[in-house]
Amino acid sequence: MKTIVVAIDDSEGAVTSIEFGRRLASQLGVEMKAVSVVLEQADVSSRTAMLKARLKSHRVDDMALEVIAHHSVKNYLGALANREEVGVCMMAHGRRPVPEMLIGSVTAGVVRRSRRPVFLCGPRYNGRAHQHVDVLAVCVDGSALSEKMLPHAAELAKRLGARLQLLQVLDTPTFNKPTSLAPADVSESAYLAALARRVGSDQALEVDWEVLHGDPAASIVSYLADSHHTMLAMTTHGRSGLSQVVAGSVSHEVVHEAPCPVVVLRP
Repeated sequence: MKTIVVAIDDSEGAVTSIEFGRRLASQLGVEMKAVSVVLEQADVSSRTAMLKARLKSHRVDDMALEVIAHHSVKNYLGALANREEVGVCMMAHGRRPVPEMLIGSVTAGVVRRSRRPVFLCGPRYNGRAHQHVDVLAVCVDGSALSEKMLPHAAELAKRLGARLQLLQVLDTPTFNKPTSLAPADVSESAYLAALARRVGSDQALEVDWEVLHGDPAASIVSYLADSHHTMLAMTTHGRSGLSQVVAGSVSHEVVHEAPCPVVVLRP
């Protein structure tokens, strides 16, 4: 990754994603630029003028800005996110209650089109508490899908100089036994401990882990509530349409509620 590209639109939330992108690029030691996509060539000049004025008012105008005309915002940004030398950063400002809209239709479309991680900051992103990344927490659930994030997360943790942490959520009830783990905890902690050892050995990293309990999205968000300088990494099925509405999505819910940035991968 040589460049962080912050995808912005004409919303006020775009400034938040620029602040996040600037911090991420600085910690990675790479360049950063802002890109905005319009559907018609005739709109390029007006969008450029509007964005320059807004960035200047927020004192974040000291960066490269490019406004592109393309027939599909999702296709253009999705193709950009697929480039190995680029990391795409976006604001996820979708609305409830439809899960597909939790991270916005454009953002969800970009994630579905990319086979590389996309960096997101949701509506509850707290830039003051997460000014840099000291901990990169990766959600795993024992599935091959969730573990697809691990090589990307390990590489990112190295470049950030961050500690890698594995998170697993159990939906089984806990037992009030202060001196012992519940049976499910023993099984799952064994999985996490073994996975942490394997990743640590393969990637030459120190890896720790944490078992959470309850509803997956709520447990992850609660765990992150008081965190500082953390980034969460997780995979998503990235489904669209009725299946997404019916099944819901842990990743979408977490992005909407988490105070920290979330890097999402659809393998």
